[in-house]
Amino acid sequence: MPLIIYGKPLGSTIPKPFRELWEICPKLKEASERLREIPTRELNPKGLLYVGQNEFAGTSPTDDSISYLGTDSATTCHIAVLTETGSGATCIGHFDGSLTSKGVHGMLQTILDIADPIVGRSSIISSVQPISHRLLQPNLGNIHPRLELTLAGGFSDSRNLSVKVSEHLLSEFNKVPLDIHLMYAVITDLNTVMKGDIAFPVILGLGVDMKTREIFPATFTDRGPDYPLRNVQRTCNWRVFFPCIYDFKIRRVVINSFDYSNWDLSMVQKIIQLSDEEILQQNSTSPEQEPPNFLEDFRNMFRFVLDHPDPLVSVFPNGLPRYYKQSSDGRWVFDGHTCPS
Repeated sequence: MPLIIYGKPLGSTIPKPFRELWEICPKLKEASERLREIPTRELNPKGLLYVGQNEFAGTSPTDDSISYLGTDSATTCHIAVLTETGSGATCIGHFDGSLTSKGVHGMLQTILDIADPIVGRSSIISSVQPISHRLLQPNLGNIHPRLELTLAGGFSDSRNLSVKVSEHLLSEFNKVPLDIHLMYAVITDLNTVMKGDIAFPVILGLGVDMKTREIFPATFTDRGPDYPLRNVQRTCNWRVFFPCIYDFKIRRVVINSFDYSNWDLSMVQKIIQLSDEEILQQNSTSPEQEPPNFLEDFRNMFRFVLDHPDPLVSVFPNGLPRYYKQSSDGRWVFDGHTCPS
C-alpha cells in the first residue's frame, strides 16, 4: 500500500528530481512550510524521551513518565514521527541513511504494539489484513484512526547525501503493507536556508508533545540517559543495529549490552586530541552545518571508552542490560541491570 499524500496515493516510485513531490501535492508543501516556520522550542530534560542517531522510541499519552519525545542534530540525517491517531501512540526515529528498512519496520511494529497489543503480537509483514482492519476500527478512540507521518531534516548539501536519505525513507514507508498518510515533509530543498553562499538546514530537531500531540521544531538541553554510551553503541553497531531504546510496557529506557573492549585505547586517546576542525572534517557529513553540541558529544563518546575500557565488567556486568527510570523530578536515573516486574 503506497504512502497517501492528502488523499492521493504516492504511487510505486519516488519522484525524481525530488522537488517534483511538491508539484504533485501543493497541500503537502503548504503544510510543511507551516511546520518549518514554527519557532524552535528548547526543551529541558523533565519528562523527555530523547532519541539519538539510528535510534527510535515510542509511547502513548497513557504513559505518565513521558511528556515529550524528541531528537535533534539532524543535518543530513532525517527525523520521522509516526502517530496512530486513535490511541495517540507515537514513535520518533532518527535516520542517517543506514539500516533505514530496519528502523522503519521497527517503528511500525512498536506503534502496533502500543496502539493495540493484541494486533502487535502479529508481524506487520505476515498479518497485513488483520492489522489494517483493526487499526481502522473506531474502538481506539477516533472515528477514523489512521497512521500519520511527519518527516523533517536534510538540506541541499553539496554531496547530495540528504536527497539519498529522503529517497530511502520515502521508499521504505511507501513499501510497507499499511496505509500511511504523509502530513509534513520538511526535507532537503524545503528545509534549506542560504547563509551567504552556504546552505544550512532550517529544522535540526523535532519535539512531540504527548498530551497535545503537537509537533514542533526543537532543541534540547540534555540528551540522556547515558548518551555517550549510546553513541558508542551506534559506532560499534551502525551496520546491524537500529535499537528501540524505550520499553513501553515497563516504562524504562533500556541499553542492551555490547562489547568494545577490542578498541585500541591509544588510538581513542589520539582521536580525542584531534582539533575541532580535524574532527569535523573526518567525522561529519556536513562539517559547516553541525550544531555546537557535535564536538562535545563526539569527544564524550571516546572519553566514555577510556573511562570504561572493559564494558562487560564495568558497564554491562555478566552481559546484562542497563535500565533507567524517571525520578520524581522527571529525569532519567539508572535503575539497575534487572528488568523490573
